[in-house]
Amino acid sequence: MSVRAGDIDWIDRWQQMTTASETRDNSSNGEVGSADPWQHRAARFDRVGRQSVDIGLDQLCMGVLPTDVVADIGAGTGRHAVPMARHCREVVAVEPSPSMRALLQAHIDEEGARVTVIAERWPCELPPVDCVYSSHVLYGVADADAFLEHMTRSARRTCKLLLGLRAPADHLAPLWREVHGTERRRRPAALEALALLHQLGHAANLRIIEGTARPMTFMPDDDDLNELCQRLHLEPRDRERKRVQAALDKLFPRSSRDAPWVLGIGSANAIIEWPGRAPG
Repeated sequence: MSVRAGDIDWIDRWQQMTTASETRDNSSNGEVGSADPWQHRAARFDRVGRQSVDIGLDQLCMGVLPTDVVADIGAGTGRHAVPMARHCREVVAVEPSPSMRALLQAHIDEEGARVTVIAERWPCELPPVDCVYSSHVLYGVADADAFLEHMTRSARRTCKLLLGLRAPADHLAPLWREVHGTERRRRPAALEALALLHQLGHAANLRIIEGTARPMTFMPDDDDLNELCQRLHLEPRDRERKRVQAALDKLFPRSSRDAPWVLGIGSANAIIEWPGRAPG
């Protein structure tokens, strides 16, 4: 049954929020005119994913059977896809970015993981799968309703989203204000996704994952500064990196030049789950 939480059209609200937050360019995550908006960010994503334990992985694996085929939408460098392959028969990893895919394939080869990579943007056609999940992808997707409906049609049993209660970019609001001199509208996140799913007629439930609200830290190196440039819709060049570094030093003083900047505590993550509707 379709339910409009708060009598709000959440399809329209989601589109308004994603459009309003993109004041510098029309891409959801990357640099203007780039064929691969992740080319300056993939190395950092891979490093962070390998260095830290993702508590959300246990929630994504919950209910997955050894005989299952599982799809990871927006698999990135394989932070979830590769370890997920240890719990199921096969993972189908959908990833459109060449930079992300190169590191994903390296990760697969290192582990000998049972992961098949599809170099497409979602929505795309999949082989029959039992479970579909997507981790921290939806925040900047304007057509979230189409994204979610295709997940539902692709899964025989279960669909899952791993999202923050607030979008990661929202925690950069003071830095955005310092660099651009304007306020940035917040992006939709887990609670908006839950409301949107209910409006689409899906019996979705949300669980907050304890222990996932962690400090947001960035190191004074090119990888992390490039990441911040991208999030601030700046070209990842030396001049812009220096501009961002000056703003960071002003807002988040450090004990030494080699210490990280600590931008506060990020929001907790949540798992949203609902039934798939694929035949079979």
